[in-house]
Amino acid sequence: MAAAALSRSRGVAGGLYFLFTLLCLVCLASSRVDEKLKNLREVVQKIEQDLETLKAEKATFLEDSRESIRSLEAMMALQMLKISEQSSEDFLPLNELLESAKRSLESTKDLLEKTKTYVDEQDELLDAKIADIELNLGRNKTIVRALEEHQAEL
Repeated sequence: MAAAALSRSRGVAGGLYFLFTLLCLVCLASSRVDEKLKNLREVVQKIEQDLETLKAEKATFLEDSRESIRSLEAMMALQMLKISEQSSEDFLPLNELLESAKRSLESTKDLLEKTKTYVDEQDELLDAKIADIELNLGRNKTIVRALEEHQAEL
């Protein structure tokens, strides 16, 4: 009889020990998830800030570049008009000089067209990168929400 009572008390103590161990493990896991969740939230917030900064810098850079190209094109058009008005049949060296200036302006205009194409390509490239970052950010936010829901359940 005493052996049976001793056996039962060990069974209860063993069950309590098992529950205590399980509770400790859940608490430990919960605190680790809290730490990871906090770190993940900070990373997501940093990515959001960096994304907004990138968008602002992109808009500023593109607007400045396009404005510079427009002003240079306007100046070149004015120079071409002045050259055309000044050409004279009487003074051949001046005509040669003006033709040389026209060729220089045309090559500069070609360079500006290439620059404009480059800026447009960079704009498209940055838009694609921003879209990719936004997609990844959305996925990370979904993971954070899922972890928060899981944490609330614990």
